Amino acid sequence: MEHARKLDLTSQVQDKQNITLVEEQGVKPRRRSFKKFLVRISLFCFLTVPLFFLLQSHYETQKHVYSSKVKQLKLAKVDLKKTKSTVEDSKRMIDQLNDDQYIIELARKNLFFSKKGEIIFPNIK
Repeated sequence: MEHARKLDLTSQVQDKQNITLVEEQGVKPRRRSFKKFLVRISLFCFLTVPLFFLLQSHYETQKHVYSSKVKQLKLAKVDLKKTKSTVEDSKRMIDQLNDDQYIIELARKNLFFSKKGEIIFPNIK
């Protein structure tokens, strides 16, 4: 207990010495805190302004990249539709070429094949 009182007294003595040192220097504690405040504000501004411009630049770059990707997506969708229609046409042609009646019809039409007893009059233009 006695030891705790001594520690308490020594801390009070140190506080008084600190106060006297501050008074001797002629700087009021309030003035020092205002200077610290100004330093903190200036550091904050010095760090946040470049960060703001950096983030703004990054945002603009990402916006440009996004718009180009959207254009690429639209072009890819158009190409996909064309390819799907081409594939459907090809499948339809394959199905028709597997049909014997269709092949006979094509041969008669394009190569002028005929059945027995038929006479073909080609259109000459």
